[in-house]
Amino acid sequence: MKEKGSRPQGPNITFVSTETSSTIDSFLAKFLTQPQDREYADLCMLPELTEQTLLDNLRDRFNSGHIYTYIGPILVAVNPFNFFPIYNPKYARLYSQSRRLGALPPHIFAIADITYHNMLRIKESQCVVISGESGSGKTESTNFLLHHLTTLSQKGSDGSSVEQTLLSAGPVLEAFGNAVTVQNNNSSRFGKFIKVNYRENGMVSGANVEIYLLEKSRIISQAVGERNYHVFYYLLEGATDEDRKKHFLLQPNDYHYLNQNNFFSCEGINEKYEYDRLKHSMEAVGFSKDSQDKIFGMISAVLLLGNIEFIKRPGYHSDENAYIGNEELIDVIAELLNIKAQQLHQALTMRRTVLRNDTVITRYNVSEAVFNKNAMSKCLYNALFHWIVLRMNQALIKRDTAIRKKGYYIGILDIFGFEDVGAEWNSFEQLCINYANEHLQAYFNQHIFQFEQEEYLKENITWTNIEYTDNTECVHLFQQKPYGLLRLIDEESNINNATDQSMLLKLNTYLSNNEYYEIPHKKEDAFIIAHYAGKVKYQIAGFREKNKDLMRHDVMMVLKNSKSAFVRELVGDDPIAIYRWNLVRNTFKAVNAFKKSIQSRRIRRAESVDRLMVPNEPLNASHKRGSDSHLSAFLRGEISEAIVPDFCDTSVFKTIVTRAKKPQTKQKPERQPTLRSLQAVKEIIGKKPLSNKPSSVSRQFEYSLSRLMKTLSSATPYFIRCIKSNNEKIPNFFDDNIILRQLRYTGMLETVRIRRAGYSVRIEYEQFINQYRILLPNGQNSTRKDVEEYISKHPYIDANNVQYGRTKIFLRDAEKLLLDDHLHRIIMQHIHTLQHWFRSVLARRKYLKLRAGIINLQALSRGMLVRNRIRQRMDAALCIQTYFRRHIAQKKYRLIMDTITRIQAIAKGRIVREKYELLKAANELPCFYQGSDVQTVLVLPSSGSFTESEFTETEPEDEDDEVSDEETTQQPIGAESEDDEDEEG
Repeated sequence: MKEKGSRPQGPNITFVSTETSSTIDSFLAKFLTQPQDREYADLCMLPELTEQTLLDNLRDRFNSGHIYTYIGPILVAVNPFNFFPIYNPKYARLYSQSRRLGALPPHIFAIADITYHNMLRIKESQCVVISGESGSGKTESTNFLLHHLTTLSQKGSDGSSVEQTLLSAGPVLEAFGNAVTVQNNNSSRFGKFIKVNYRENGMVSGANVEIYLLEKSRIISQAVGERNYHVFYYLLEGATDEDRKKHFLLQPNDYHYLNQNNFFSCEGINEKYEYDRLKHSMEAVGFSKDSQDKIFGMISAVLLLGNIEFIKRPGYHSDENAYIGNEELIDVIAELLNIKAQQLHQALTMRRTVLRNDTVITRYNVSEAVFNKNAMSKCLYNALFHWIVLRMNQALIKRDTAIRKKGYYIGILDIFGFEDVGAEWNSFEQLCINYANEHLQAYFNQHIFQFEQEEYLKENITWTNIEYTDNTECVHLFQQKPYGLLRLIDEESNINNATDQSMLLKLNTYLSNNEYYEIPHKKEDAFIIAHYAGKVKYQIAGFREKNKDLMRHDVMMVLKNSKSAFVRELVGDDPIAIYRWNLVRNTFKAVNAFKKSIQSRRIRRAESVDRLMVPNEPLNASHKRGSDSHLSAFLRGEISEAIVPDFCDTSVFKTIVTRAKKPQTKQKPERQPTLRSLQAVKEIIGKKPLSNKPSSVSRQFEYSLSRLMKTLSSATPYFIRCIKSNNEKIPNFFDDNIILRQLRYTGMLETVRIRRAGYSVRIEYEQFINQYRILLPNGQNSTRKDVEEYISKHPYIDANNVQYGRTKIFLRDAEKLLLDDHLHRIIMQHIHTLQHWFRSVLARRKYLKLRAGIINLQALSRGMLVRNRIRQRMDAALCIQTYFRRHIAQKKYRLIMDTITRIQAIAKGRIVREKYELLKAANELPCFYQGSDVQTVLVLPSSGSFTESEFTETEPEDEDDEVSDEETTQQPIGAESEDDEDEEG
């Protein structure tokens, strides 16, 4: 925790260097090893419980750097006004892994973690109530809670857009709603309740921010040592030259709303850095550059309004009328607001009163004109702030939120702390702030003391009542009927001729007998309320006007006639209703366009088959007045219900028409709603009609506070009590007197006592059986007797710390932790068994899969081998067949060739014999001589032998059969073999 508003920029928060990383690691080691013999992390474990031992333990822990301490499930946080490096991701991861409160040293991350996981476990919404006086560190605690909750819901991812938007919304709200005060450099001047919606799986589905009672009086004046809202200084110091020219910006000391105390800069706040951070956050939330320019232009207009000077007419002493002394500012403001300068001039200096038949115009005097100007400034800034929150909520709502299934939420309440700024300065704002703190203290007392002790009596538990300071009667002082403090203030504010003094007189008359209301001994315009934190004196001056909080009708009408839609939206009767009305109009436009497209399509289809299914002539009004003409004509009664789409709920528009057509009753001249049907729209969208809406600030605040308490009552609460270490904002200084005073009025001693003596765990038997059925012998079928028998026989549970009621069993925290630890171990054993079984199943499946794969591989390999073998045999057979066929062919060829050769030889032999016979017949047979040139070659038959008959002389049958010597040729030796080779080839 650190001083709110300070942005440390030293090495302790720059987690990038090796030196800093080692510093964090050493700090983490020291943080985790807190000495339990000298310090007690849980005040319920103190051996001796007194105020002194309580204070000593907190001091020892504070001096050791341990600013968090438990009181059971309640966290006590002491603001050291210094930054400790215990919020980095290492701590976040460490606490997100621990599901049991107390397993690690006290930390705000542990509260966020137990809240988140308890929501998921019991399926119920949770809330964290952060309380403490101003300067105790509530806003910083809220930021740390939100950061850790978003870390838990991200589940390892970078986070959704809603989570990032939620984190970026914090700096924007702080810039526009926080200021430097005497007690705190970053004091929240408004209350907020942040509701983070979750799905059943723990993921963020949306969020909503609800604000309470912005301190508008700070805009026009501040106490000594205090500043206006941060955004004014951020803008004036960080704006570029172009922006300064565009928005007509001056220096801070040139504005009346900022220079009243000559306090412009604060130590620890870098305005230029914060301005850049603000613009980056606004962009992350969803504000475009154009929207940012409009917002900063409005801020400049508010500041310039404060510089308008009203003077009397010089030379006319009897003339009390107010005139503007620096009229050149009117043109600048008119340009910023996009209105007419003349109308603004008249609205600031003249009062217009409408009677029955006449309009009376009178001039303000100087004091009235100043009040009118200040009222305009306050209303503009207040409207701007609410508009910014409205746009944030639009960005935080996801599209699936409206149609999402069952879910839960975690609410974080960061409301203004108890304030006593001094007897001369406490006013209406401090009264409302302290009233809210009275409510929260009563809520704390109910849950910690009243409800618990009442339940002990109801369940017949042996118990000794513990006395505590009950502030219920003080709360009744404010809201009782018919003479409660707020009701009397509201009643007197509605009387036209009433004054602050008449209001004080009425309060003294009706409340003087109340023990919590006191009249000062010294006669003065003040009263005293005995709050739970002490007596506070309130000055009655300004109560009536602050409660009425009205802006003149003339000024309002000038702003409503602005050419800027942004300005008109700001000054609407109800920006939320106007926004939702725009949604209704846009929905009707979409439905109308959809129906037109369907009609045109059906017409084209009908023409194609020569039959017309719908009228082909559109209404003239729809062409003259644009896309929303059906709605406008329907509201005026010009068209019937038949024109409205069938799937559009016409009851909405019937109600609007009925409301619009009702005869007007007496109407106040200063009330002129922006929309004729606004009251009907409010009823349609679920809000109460305007007639029932609280009109004054006190009634509005009381109504909002009652809704808040109803929301808190529907959730399981966790409490964080923030303690301010000293009033001077000195870092690491523990002021005993200041802290002891806070411990006393918050009832810390009684809280520790009841947490020690009481039974913080109360579980119905049926729920106990359902939750711990694994530990019980009969499981889900166990009875109350089985539960009692099991607990009585448990070796580690002390029977003195357990009691059995009628419907519930009551346990101390230690016994609950033992049961949870035992349950956790048994569950982990079952989980390990399941994991082993599941791993074996996975291994078996993997084995079977591998085995099947191996079998398939073996089958494939064997098949491949067989196929290869068969293929080889087929190839061999084919080769054998080839060679065998060739052998047969060769053999046949050789036989044929031999036959041919024999035939040739026979033929040739015959021819030779014939020749021989012819020669013989002619007696020309040559003789063979040795060495003769003539040789006769005798061709023998192929058989190699011949008979005598072959040489027998024969006569040729004809002359034609004679063959010449040239025709007779002898085949060369070897020719046969060559032919055989050719055939074989």
